[in-house]
Amino acid sequence: MRVTILTNGPGELWGWVRPVASELRKRGHSISLWLLPCPFSSGHEREAASLLGVEKLEGPSSASVIWNGVANERTDSIIQMGGDIAFGLRMAKSSGASLTVYSYRHKKNIPGAKLLTAYPEQITFPETVSIGDLVKDAVNMDAVPSALNSWNWHKDIASPRILFLPGSRPNIRKAAIHWLCELRDEILRLIPNARIRSLFPQFMPENEIVTWRKEGLEPVRAGAGVAMRNSDYAVTPPGTNNFEMMHSGLPGLVIAPEKFLAHIPVSGVAAFFTGLPIVGNFIRLKALLHTVKKWNGFISLPNRTFKKNILSELWGNVNPAMIAERVKRDIDDTEGLKAVREELLKHSGNEGASVRLCDIATGTGDAL
Repeated sequence: MRVTILTNGPGELWGWVRPVASELRKRGHSISLWLLPCPFSSGHEREAASLLGVEKLEGPSSASVIWNGVANERTDSIIQMGGDIAFGLRMAKSSGASLTVYSYRHKKNIPGAKLLTAYPEQITFPETVSIGDLVKDAVNMDAVPSALNSWNWHKDIASPRILFLPGSRPNIRKAAIHWLCELRDEILRLIPNARIRSLFPQFMPENEIVTWRKEGLEPVRAGAGVAMRNSDYAVTPPGTNNFEMMHSGLPGLVIAPEKFLAHIPVSGVAAFFTGLPIVGNFIRLKALLHTVKKWNGFISLPNRTFKKNILSELWGNVNPAMIAERVKRDIDDTEGLKAVREELLKHSGNEGASVRLCDIATGTGDAL
């Protein structure tokens, strides 16, 4: 069977598509992968996609090129995991193939499509079915014996292991590198025995790794599954890695400083105005406040999903000193960290979402 996958951003590609592509390959299916336009792109999607063993890889390209291309795709089944649903609907109409859509939050019902999500708490329409989190399967793919042997970061109660997760977008990482150096210094001032590493995905280019190494931020390319399960705490922006932390039982602090608003993309019509002087940052701040209000004051994915304060959060007008104080407070509270680990793993759910999705998309499992 020919299966076509549509996706967009780095989190969807590495956290969702990777385990699904692996499962489809095990079943002997031919895979066509399309990278859709995405304002949150890392710029490394094609390099990452080339590691997934697909037979055909298209994009990233302009919206018009992709729009024309999807109409000519001939396939037996379509799985969309991220990106504008219009592309999937166009491909389904032209090819006559079934459309399966996986998302953490479906914004509208899509007649004729199979709507899947991770958790019951994320169901927005009665037609939606929760099958588990694909990111959990991705995390489990990382935690193999060879990776455990190569990570080599032994546990020492007196020396907490702290991960910096710089995020997937190069412009934010570039803007944040010296800021993170300041944060590292503030943390070491308060916790002199702390060990700090910066975690990057395996497809991160070597030239950027060299820059971070020169700054003393200890960059490491490793799978989240092994790195997070062998760390004690993480500092990270909002994103898919929040769920990677949840599935690894890793406590941490999710941050969104106003300082980096200029580097955060805004989707929709508002994106046109964010490049304007003065008003651009105002629009971005309003967008942030609107998003936070919509999600009951939370910015991290686990907290939003389960509507409770599981991971620590700091956003708005915060600086490295304030963040370091919160990190120290959390790490000093050993019983609190234990409770967070237990809470994260309790909500993690069962593995096997990729198996269930492939069953549904290829017609070998329960029909929806």
